[in-house]
Amino acid sequence: MDLRLIKFHSRPMAGAAAGAVMAAILWRVVPEWILLALCALLIPISVFLFRRRSAFFLLPLVMFFVLVRTVLLPAALPNIPFLENLRANLGANADALFLDRAAAARGILLGDRSAMETGEIARYADTGLLHLFAVSGLHVMLLVGAFERLVRSEKRWLTVTATALFCLFFCAITGFSASVLRAAFMLLGIRLSRLRDRQVDRASVLCFAMACTVLVDPNSVFEVGFRLSFAAAGGMTLFAGAFRKPFRRLSASRIVTALTSAAAATVGMLPIHANSFGSLAWVSIPLSVLLIPTMPIVLLFGFPAVLLYGIAPHVAAILSYPAYGALLFLKSVTEVTHVPLLSLPSPHPFVIALYDIALLLCSPLNYANRKRPPWLGLGLLGASIILWFVI
Repeated sequence: MDLRLIKFHSRPMAGAAAGAVMAAILWRVVPEWILLALCALLIPISVFLFRRRSAFFLLPLVMFFVLVRTVLLPAALPNIPFLENLRANLGANADALFLDRAAAARGILLGDRSAMETGEIARYADTGLLHLFAVSGLHVMLLVGAFERLVRSEKRWLTVTATALFCLFFCAITGFSASVLRAAFMLLGIRLSRLRDRQVDRASVLCFAMACTVLVDPNSVFEVGFRLSFAAAGGMTLFAGAFRKPFRRLSASRIVTALTSAAAATVGMLPIHANSFGSLAWVSIPLSVLLIPTMPIVLLFGFPAVLLYGIAPHVAAILSYPAYGALLFLKSVTEVTHVPLLSLPSPHPFVIALYDIALLLCSPLNYANRKRPPWLGLGLLGASIILWFVI
């Protein structure tokens, strides 16, 4: 893959993501009459930039749509009784099937941690595995992959349409959380790229997912889950390939892929995680390699079991056995793992911004095919780390 193409293609969608986030922030801090006046200007600005062949012509256009969304529609997504009842019924199915592991099953399968005890949440947080209960990319990828194998058609657009509907259903039953929306939109972006026989540009797909997520729920910009989810995905997009290069001979190994992906995600979300929690569970990277392989068992057996329990309880019970065993294994590993957390000072927002800019400049997406190291990016990265512990 020619990385120079990624640098060029990412700009329009990067502008779209920036416009969406800017509009969500303006909505919170600017009077409504100013927003309406701004809306009247954004479309002509977008047309002007498009005629000038600017790569960022989508920025004002997406700002317009997000501002219209915030002005005309309720600030929060409305509660739909049907979806609330469906989530309640599926939660009851999980309770009946998984008994003492029902709270963990609810968290992993439905993104519902309300039934988990404080001690259990703390145990998973101390081992850095709480992300397993924040339904996100791993969950969507596994379930959608299995679903596509069932509905695969020679007409690819039918498969993509069915996948989109399944993603909508999964987002609905998991409460339209930012992490699920991000994963669903990224996956749909990849599928649409392949449908049009286009090169999959993951940087553009990530920016596309951010713009769509903010458009669906502008409030999500101010949630920790939104920032952590996109920071982790951004770290993997920017550095997973580079971290995998020293292991070229083992690049096909799932262990290497899991380790490098986890390390890249940690690099991406490190300052935001420190700002939100003040510590880092460094043991999460090796534990993720050990425990993430159990997630396909939980999801591919547990999710159909929860769906089928109402109409075929005996089949659902049989399917739940492997998932229950995987949940017990997850519990046993976290109970015997007692590793002190790495305390980190909370970085200033300026430091977080400087760190993120440095990562972008250090990424191979920015300096592809250049012989010199990215001195500017490395310098800014060093400065951000120093300021992290000084400010």
